[in-house]
Amino acid sequence: MEVALDELAELGVAAVEPAYIRGYTAFDEDSFSESAAERLGRALRDRGLGVRAVSAHMDLSDGDAAAMLARRIDFAAGLGARILITNAGPAVARGVILDRLAGAVPRLEVAGIVLALENPGHGRDDLIGLGEQGAALVAALGSDRLRLNVDVGNLCTYAGGLEPGLSAALPAAVHAHLKDFAEDGPDWRFVPLGEGMVDWRAVAGAMGRLAPGLPVAVELPLRLHRPGRGDPVRMAEPLPLPTIREAIRRSLDVWAVAKGG
Repeated sequence: MEVALDELAELGVAAVEPAYIRGYTAFDEDSFSESAAERLGRALRDRGLGVRAVSAHMDLSDGDAAAMLARRIDFAAGLGARILITNAGPAVARGVILDRLAGAVPRLEVAGIVLALENPGHGRDDLIGLGEQGAALVAALGSDRLRLNVDVGNLCTYAGGLEPGLSAALPAAVHAHLKDFAEDGPDWRFVPLGEGMVDWRAVAGAMGRLAPGLPVAVELPLRLHRPGRGDPVRMAEPLPLPTIREAIRRSLDVWAVAKGG
């Protein structure tokens, strides 16, 4: 983590998004303790880095989801974040998930956190697999504390394309992830922005029309690939640091150009 934060600060990044996602890296529930938030917060401040959002994915239908979500809300608030991002869960558990979300609203209000539900990139029969489903769910929940995190790459790999999901979801979004992927024979692999299949000018145009000023984060899971376009698999060896550094730099440049900056 210290190396990652040093590198991002050197690249001139102003804010980072800590991510706790199964398959990306190893973590447990102790990662969301008050002391863990204090340590990470200190490391961020020491480098002049801010944090706007935290990703801490979980299935909200799990039996211990209420306690897990409470820990994540407090952790995000301890870092000074205002957005907590998670997946929702399977469509068959809609009732349970809606109850969990409604039950979390008072804690979110006290913490000053918005919970942003993210559309998934793989699997099937998810509650918000499509942008339209996510927007409908947020409307049904009826709370400003419950919104969407639109993952652009996931729209393509799960739903099969940017539209109509992107335009449907953006008005209900509080945050977005920018992620690109490329075909590798029968497989998919994650790549820097602009080297894959996502039309970033179209994305920037839609955001400008429907969600101007929407906070975004570049997501580069370059160590993951998807054999047979199935579930992500983590490569045994990490990428060389110069490769990661250049991927970040190129991705930031591509997004700046797409926005017209």
